[in-house]
Amino acid sequence: MRREQISQALDSLDERYITETAVYDPAGGQSRPERIKTMKTKRLFTLALAAALLLSLGAAAYALSGIHTARQEQIRAQLRAMENNVESLVSYELGQTPGDSPVLLAAINDGTWQKVYVDVSPVTEEELEGFPGSVSFVWELAGGVRGGMAFPKMPAEGSFSGYEEIHRAMMQEAYDPETQTLTLDCEIDTAFLEEVMGEEESVTVSLSLWRENERERDFGSFMFTPTEAQSRSFDFGGAVYRDENGREIQLLGLELTPMSAVWRVHYEGDAQWRAEQNHAALAPWSMLEDTVCMRTELVFSDGSRFSTGGALTCPYENGAVSLFCGWGRTIDIQDVQRIELNGIVLWETEQQGDN
Repeated sequence: MRREQISQALDSLDERYITETAVYDPAGGQSRPERIKTMKTKRLFTLALAAALLLSLGAAAYALSGIHTARQEQIRAQLRAMENNVESLVSYELGQTPGDSPVLLAAINDGTWQKVYVDVSPVTEEELEGFPGSVSFVWELAGGVRGGMAFPKMPAEGSFSGYEEIHRAMMQEAYDPETQTLTLDCEIDTAFLEEVMGEEESVTVSLSLWRENERERDFGSFMFTPTEAQSRSFDFGGAVYRDENGREIQLLGLELTPMSAVWRVHYEGDAQWRAEQNHAALAPWSMLEDTVCMRTELVFSDGSRFSTGGALTCPYENGAVSLFCGWGRTIDIQDVQRIELNGIVLWETEQQGDN
């Protein structure tokens, strides 16, 4: 309840609920009329009621502010942003008042996707019944020019399948029953942002809940300014990797962000087969692409190793195939000391520098 609503509620109080009608006593002489005393009583009662309501408002504000702050800390910890020197994770000031929704928490750009973390409230547990499945969450840019799916913030580690497992993970990781707050992860294609924004610096992002493919309720909107991506590029000088069947794939380069990788590769017939969508011809080369992405290891100064994992998308652009890989936590891209593929050193700190 806002302060102006409290004031309206107090002004509408019927005096008969506070005290009986005052009676003036002439024998009182110089004493003040009882109505004045009654009005003082009413004023004291009103002030006490206002104080109680403001305390309640303050408690709600404290609880909401607390959950927003806690979610920000969870996001930083989950992404390991502090330990991996991730400057591109932006955390926002939490100056909203109780009842404001959505609340922008944090954002990070991996060059291909702009991840935006937002709290929405109030959301009842009944409304969440059906996720995943009949219930979904949607983000929209500039009133619906572009849109996509938003997902409850899930644990970075582990995989979840089936309604019960995914729903349980959501309720434990993304939902706070006390404040009825749900934390959403909106993954927005950076190309969409560029298309919609044009020369503008910010864009309106709106959020809604859908049930059975119909909009059930809106959570409101917020203004968002895209954040900068933090990246590091490696040039492999056109190194060639050959598999056991004699197929050769040329490794042109790798661009890393704390949460993604884009491999640039080239092989015989890649442009033609992709243009024709010749899946039979592409099948063996897709396996070779997976070998490059999954078997290559980034080696850090402490000796730990990390694989970029399989490609999520692989469009043909600018004369090469771009293999996009992503993961759920950050890495320290400035600490990469060596890059190996099946024991073959593709890049090493002592041999060459960054581009």
